[in-house]
Amino acid sequence: MLLHPCQIQALKGKISKLAVHAVGARVVELLFSTFPPKSISLLKLELYGPQFALFASGDLSNVTSNQPTLENIIEQQPTKREVALEHILGILSKGMDKDLFGFAYFQHLFSEYVTVASPNEVRAIAPSVVDHSIQMISTRQGSRVVAECVTYGTPKDRKRIMKSLKGYTRSSLLHRDAYLPLLRLVDVTDDTVAVNKSILAELQTNPDSENKKDGAAASPILDLAKSDTGSKLFLLLLSHTEEIRRRYFDPYELGVLRSGASVTEGGEEVPISKKNPDTRRTELLQYIKSLLIELCSAHAGDMLRSAPGSRILREVLAAFPSQQLADTIAEACAVSTEGGTKDLSMFEDPMGHLAIKHMLLDEVEPSGDGDEDDERISFASSLLSHFGGKLPEIAASNRGCFVLVAMLKVNGVKSDALEELKKNESKIKKPAGKKMKAGQVALLKALKDS
Repeated sequence: MLLHPCQIQALKGKISKLAVHAVGARVVELLFSTFPPKSISLLKLELYGPQFALFASGDLSNVTSNQPTLENIIEQQPTKREVALEHILGILSKGMDKDLFGFAYFQHLFSEYVTVASPNEVRAIAPSVVDHSIQMISTRQGSRVVAECVTYGTPKDRKRIMKSLKGYTRSSLLHRDAYLPLLRLVDVTDDTVAVNKSILAELQTNPDSENKKDGAAASPILDLAKSDTGSKLFLLLLSHTEEIRRRYFDPYELGVLRSGASVTEGGEEVPISKKNPDTRRTELLQYIKSLLIELCSAHAGDMLRSAPGSRILREVLAAFPSQQLADTIAEACAVSTEGGTKDLSMFEDPMGHLAIKHMLLDEVEPSGDGDEDDERISFASSLLSHFGGKLPEIAASNRGCFVLVAMLKVNGVKSDALEELKKNESKIKKPAGKKMKAGQVALLKALKDS
């Protein structure tokens, strides 16, 4: 079914009613998903209240030329905030009664409401949403709604959301949008036992019978670790500082996973969670500690060559340092894989060399997340013991040179690495007439300055 522009005009003044009509909702869904934002901007204004559609000029003219949002409408007319929220809440309430949770336009409007409404207004509407979480998380906007309900809902609401999503943990984490509510549940739910039973326990096994490596069963979380979205769950638990969290999460994700959220109870601001965030993170991490270590030990090579996997490998080594794991990673660096027409060294691999470099640099500025005994663990020492006498071969690669520059910054191996490289400095330089690459320039400078 296609709508003619004249038919769109005929819908003017009727969108609010159609949006909550069992059949009309399908027309609105088609309308908003088919036509460009500019052509339906005035119709969308009706969802915020009739007064916005009637007077879409003056202060509102600059937002009606494109797709309007509740946030920028209120920014232009802050005095109309309560009126707009009340009108939208009326539409949402009728839509929920008619089970419109699966419609994208409904989820979009819901998302606009929860991002502008006060924490207590979100808490008030959360009980009506939580049992429909699995329907909502199919889109980015719907996932934001569920995540906000997780944030401001009561502990009972969070348990109902976990129950609604139970059995869908793996598929949700691999979904481009659905992973966010799960991250928020892990991030703010104080009942870590319930989180383990409802979410983390599902990761202990992988129903995918093809998830094998070299004929043996692969780690049940290998597919998640190599996924851009699935890896975020592990990185969230492994990020013990805000700096590390900002390293792995984009601004939108950080907005959803914000800290310091609170609601008003009895006239006072009350944190949404009572448990210390570090305590909660540590408790949850213990449930999957062995799973993470086994993953990194069994699949170090695969993890190094994967952008998400290498991040997890780096943080697992920092959180649970062991000489055995450090040696395993160093051994994986010696394994090549087919890269085009020739074997591609780990030191030449686009992801692999970066992962090695970052793990070396982590020893320059220790995270301080381990005890005193852990400080003796050194990936740099393991790497040098495996490649001592072969450093010039690593230097033959532009990317390998950057790895060696990082190695020269680690005090424990600097002298030995420097001695070997100094003896072979002539092999690092390009023959006369050929331009040196950036890595070679950086390495030669490091040797000169040392």
